[in-house]
This record gives sequence, C-alpha cells and structure tokens, in this order.
Amino acid sequence: MNSPALSLLAVLLCAAPQAGAFESEQERIRQKQVELDQACESAREVKLQPLRAQAFDECMTAKRSTDTAADCTRKSAEVNGNRLGGSPRFYDLPACEAAFKHRKSHPNR
Repeated sequence: MNSPALSLLAVLLCAAPQAGAFESEQERIRQKQVELDQACESAREVKLQPLRAQAFDECMTAKRSTDTAADCTRKSAEVNGNRLGGSPRFYDLPACEAAFKHRKSHPNR
C-alpha cells in the first residue's frame, strides 16, 4: 500500500469512534430535552387541573346549553390556561424554565 492510502486509512479509523461519540452525545441531549419537556407539561397539568374542573362545572351549569357531560369533558380538556389575547399560562414554572434553558443552550438539536 502506498503512503497516502495508508494515511487515509489511519485517519478514517481514528475518526470512526469520534463520530459515534458525537451521535451518542446528540442522542443524550435529545433525550434530556424530552425528559425536561415532559416534566414541564406534568407541572403545567397540575396547575391546569383546577381551571379545567372549573370550565367543566361552568359548562354543565350553563343555562340554555344542550351540552352533555361528554361534551363538557371534551371542551374542558381543551383548556390550556390561555389568557384572552395572550399565550398559554404556566410556562413560567421552574420545570418549564429548565426545559427552555436546555433548548436554548443546545439549538438545532
């Protein structure tokens, strides 16, 4: 084998483990983001539960409404804590801030 071919082979053999390590690191970062996002949504769910219960009660007791319990359950499940003309609520919880911070520190992943 000539020297340039041998050099190229050596470079390729050295680079292969590094590429695998890079992919492994990327997967670890993605998995961490998934975990943080799930923690955020779980924390929001705790805060949204009373709002959804209130929406269900209001739906069931509304005068001139023909909604059934199933209708009210479906409608109240859609409550996301949105403010009138604003964004969804409870993304300021510590779990959500940690998820946003992680996403910001690892863009494009």
